[in-house]
Amino acid sequence: MEYEYENENGGCLRGVFRSFVCVALSLLLSLHVYAYFWAPARDPLDGDFADIRYVVTQLTRGLTEVNHKHERLKGEMERLSSALPAVAAAAERAKDALQPSRRTSQQAIDVHDYDRQVADFALETAGGRVLDTGGTTEHIIYESPVSWALHVFTSFLCRECLGARAMIRPGTLPGECWAFKGSHGEATIRLLGTVHVTGFSVEHIPPHISPTREISSAPRLIQIEGLEFRTDPYPHDFGSFEYDKEGKPIQYFEVQHPSTKGYNIVRVQVLSNWGHPVYTCVYRVRVHGDLVNGQTSRATVADDADLRIENE
Repeated sequence: MEYEYENENGGCLRGVFRSFVCVALSLLLSLHVYAYFWAPARDPLDGDFADIRYVVTQLTRGLTEVNHKHERLKGEMERLSSALPAVAAAAERAKDALQPSRRTSQQAIDVHDYDRQVADFALETAGGRVLDTGGTTEHIIYESPVSWALHVFTSFLCRECLGARAMIRPGTLPGECWAFKGSHGEATIRLLGTVHVTGFSVEHIPPHISPTREISSAPRLIQIEGLEFRTDPYPHDFGSFEYDKEGKPIQYFEVQHPSTKGYNIVRVQVLSNWGHPVYTCVYRVRVHGDLVNGQTSRATVADDADLRIENE
């Protein structure tokens, strides 16, 4: 009886196990069938999304590397930019060392108080004088016919043009200039002594202080000559020079044709201006160099004694 009972229990357990195995196999089979019929419809989309994610990831990494390289290049450019002024200054110093005369003129131009750094041998308060202006016609706005008649009368009596004295005087405010009609004019200046001329300077007001905000009346092409006497038929040509209206107000020019002789008279010829159709303005002309034997000329001492005493 006990043996039959054990057999019945063992058969019951085996039946339960078989049922479990059948259920598990059925579930697995159902999953395979489901995967076979339904899963393939979504697999391509999942694959596409995976590819897109991969591409986006690669692009992100590439952009990150590009940003890092850009930052490095930006840093290099900033370092180069900060080093360029020092390199340019060193090059300028080396160039000036090779050209001493150019260094001297550049330093003269850059100083703030020009007249305290460079001697001007044409300065009226030091003894310079305008002898005549040739056939140059002064530009004057006549307020009445009487003022015009007086100007014509005084022009016949004296060739010395009072307006031309403005270009050898210190003041250079707007309007404090020698204004003459047209674009051609000349002035003969006696220096304070016999000078070995090495250069000269031309000054004009900058555009920002001009009432019209432009300086087309500024002289452009200028020629300088040295004379042994007032009517010298064979003057020495120091050269022709161009004043740059876009440059500094005071511009220094070295003579192109130096002379071993000293001159106490120079002729300044303005050959053209920067486009003004009516008149040309010359604000200041300076003559630079060295006095011959360090003495002023006897003619200057004799003719301008009263002027020097008054200036002193």
